[in-house]
Parts: sequence; C-alpha cells; structure tokens
Amino acid sequence: MSAYLLTLLDDVSRLCRDSNTTAFQALSIQLDDVPRNKTEKSSSTCPTVDECLESALGAIPPDHGLHDSASVAAVRAPWQEASRGVPEFFAGGYAYASLVDEAPPASDDPIRMGLLLQRPNIAYPGHAHDAEEFYFILSGEAHWHVDAQKFTARPGDLIHHMPCAIHAMETTDAPLLALWVWRGELTGRFWYESAPDVDCPSPPGVYADLP
Repeated sequence: MSAYLLTLLDDVSRLCRDSNTTAFQALSIQLDDVPRNKTEKSSSTCPTVDECLESALGAIPPDHGLHDSASVAAVRAPWQEASRGVPEFFAGGYAYASLVDEAPPASDDPIRMGLLLQRPNIAYPGHAHDAEEFYFILSGEAHWHVDAQKFTARPGDLIHHMPCAIHAMETTDAPLLALWVWRGELTGRFWYESAPDVDCPSPPGVYADLP
C-alpha cells in the first residue's frame, strides 16, 4: 500500500476518533485494522474528474483534517463514471473511486473506502443500501436528505447513514468532493426510493480486483 493511502487511512481514523459520535469512533477502530500490505489499483480518470476535480480540490479548506492526504489520493485514485447501472432512475453526473476494499470472503470485517465527485447542480435521487455508510465532506455544498432529516452539507461535515436509510444529495453551483466509507453488508442490496423492489447491483467486476 502506497504511503499516500497509509496516510489517508490514518487521517480518516483520527477524524473519527476525535468526533463525539459513537458510530464514527467505532469506525476508527475498524480502519486501524485494515491490512496495510495490499497494492492499490492504478489511477484512472473519466469525464467528471477531468471537468471538476481541479476546482473541487482547490476548494478544500486549508485547515481541513483531510486536506493533504485526500488531495493526493484524489489525484491518484482509480476514478470511474457511474450511475449505478440503471439510467432510468439516475442518469448520472458523478464519479467514484474505491481505494480500500476489504470484502468477504477475504475479510470477516467488511469495509470499503473511496471518494465521490458529484457535478454541480446534480440531484442524486433518494436511494438506500444494506451497507452502513459514512461521508466526510471535503469541498462543495449539497442539500442532503436522510429519511425525514434535511440539511445542507458543507466541508468538514461528517454524515452517517444507517443501513437501509433513504438518502439523497443535490449539489449547488460547485462540485461536491467527499470521502465515503461503507461497512457491513457490502454485497447487499442497493435500491432507489422510486423503485424499492428493483435491486441495482454494481457492474460486474467493479470491485473484483481492488485491494
């Protein structure tokens, strides 16, 4: 595992430990246990990254706890364009990268960590998944909706989605850059609020060769 990814894991774990939220503090313990001896995928890019990443990186506050490590990771990440495979539910407008993937059967403590870059003025519609999810907002703002709760997410915010919580986010006039973590049921269901009976799995092979 490259030095930049080691540093990022340590920085994210530290932010979790310093939070006053039990779920994030528990996440820090799991992050500390992620094996550090794996090789990450090679970097790659896609249209959303080509158009939005530079401005998103420039908007990360200098005093953000992940400023340095996340900036390096974003430049070296294996980015890909995404719409979760069902265009009639969500045509797209965001890119993601998976940096750490400890999934069954290789791990008894499943966890996945990566980055999300969402274009300006894009509504990611209500959706849910069996995995528990954590967001660390790096730059940009988004109108966020988690079940009945609505708020504006800003740089420095930590957001927690319980398994199966319906959540949505709509960006404003700037791209949203965030680090995310999934844990628990990584291979479970993913569905949109508008079609709860339709499972939308990730495309074949997306996570198969990740570290």
